[in-house]
Amino acid sequence: MTMIALNIQHTTSARLPMSRPANAKRTERHSAAVYRRRRLVVGSIAALAVISAGLAVSEVLAGDGGATASAAVTGPEFVRQTVTAQPGDTLWVIARRFHGSVDVDRYLDRLISLNGGPSIQAGQAIVLP
Repeated sequence: MTMIALNIQHTTSARLPMSRPANAKRTERHSAAVYRRRRLVVGSIAALAVISAGLAVSEVLAGDGGATASAAVTGPEFVRQTVTAQPGDTLWVIARRFHGSVDVDRYLDRLISLNGGPSIQAGQAIVLP
């Protein structure tokens, strides 16, 4: 019986040693400073691209006048109606007089919020909802 001896070498790394072609260059690892510079350049280019895109979108939305499309005036400005408080008037009395088809309590709450609180003085201009 013939015995064949196998010579098996164990390596410490997971890779098996491979032979390189004769014309292949050996790759060297760059220093950490090189990687930081590369990241800085790529990050700067990305930031510049985002800023440029934002400016382009802003120009498209602004149109020719420089104001955004949502700020364009489409009609006459809405002017709120006011009433002058008389001696003895309260917001409750004014709410009952002008509430129309709206619930008096809701109208009163809106009167209070529009006029800075529940107290009024005679001669004060009361903004109506």
